[in-house]
Amino acid sequence: MTNLPSIKQLQYLIAVHQHQHFGRAAQACFIGQSTLSTAIQTLEETLGSQLIERENRSLMFTELGEEVVARAKKIVADTMSIKEFTESFKNPLSGKLVLGLIPTIASFIAAPLYQHCREAFPNLELILIEDTSDKLLARLEQGQIDMAMLALPYQTEKFHTKVLTKDAFSLVYHKSYPLKDIDDYNLLPDQSVFLLEREHCLTGHALSACHLNKHECINPFEASNLHTLLNMVEYQHGVTFLPQMALNAGILSGKDLAVRKSGTDAYREIGLIWRKTTGRIRDFRLFSEGLLPFITEQCDCEK
Repeated sequence: MTNLPSIKQLQYLIAVHQHQHFGRAAQACFIGQSTLSTAIQTLEETLGSQLIERENRSLMFTELGEEVVARAKKIVADTMSIKEFTESFKNPLSGKLVLGLIPTIASFIAAPLYQHCREAFPNLELILIEDTSDKLLARLEQGQIDMAMLALPYQTEKFHTKVLTKDAFSLVYHKSYPLKDIDDYNLLPDQSVFLLEREHCLTGHALSACHLNKHECINPFEASNLHTLLNMVEYQHGVTFLPQMALNAGILSGKDLAVRKSGTDAYREIGLIWRKTTGRIRDFRLFSEGLLPFITEQCDCEK
């Protein structure tokens, strides 16, 4: 019988490639460095080829090693998918589910979402992780989270995407702010529009959805969070755009601010994404269906 690499050896190889360090890779795998080094050496002997060049405390993957890592990732992912599929088939919507949320969603629905899932999926252990879109996608690809809830559109071609609902944008301003009755936001005064930092997808979505393309309208100040943004608006320095989810969560409570609905095409979409290779597709589809009424309610303009 042909001597084949083990899944464990491939996992160790992937860890070394990810951390570019034997010690850190061993810590990530919860084993000793000597155990990891021996496993990699055994893997190289099994394959009859050198995968990693070692020199003192540095290492470098060979060209062949890079290709083996790429194939190892697929093998490990497929193997995990088999295990996930069998567990999901036996006990649907049970066990642990790690869901990533972006800040401009988590800030408004994390707590009620957690409560909803406890009631709707009593056998499911839900773990919520808050992070930026880019970091959540990286975590999802590496298998550190199971699903992510993002604001769309976003580049998620690698993953399966399930759109849950639309989250409409509204113009927010101080009740005393001299705002003319305009339909075209490009006619707003120069530097009157306050937005989040560019790394927040909410900024891009708001600009695109509200068709604001005149750069002079945008104030150079970039807030790191929505509360700072609203402070600027409260002091009548300008206006901003907020999604309905934030308004329904009561972010304007106690503030002397007004809301003007934008056009019917001014919205972002809220969606769930997961790996196409996962074996829990059935689980994730059931989870999406169970979440749909809750998410739709959070973005309801009639609330």
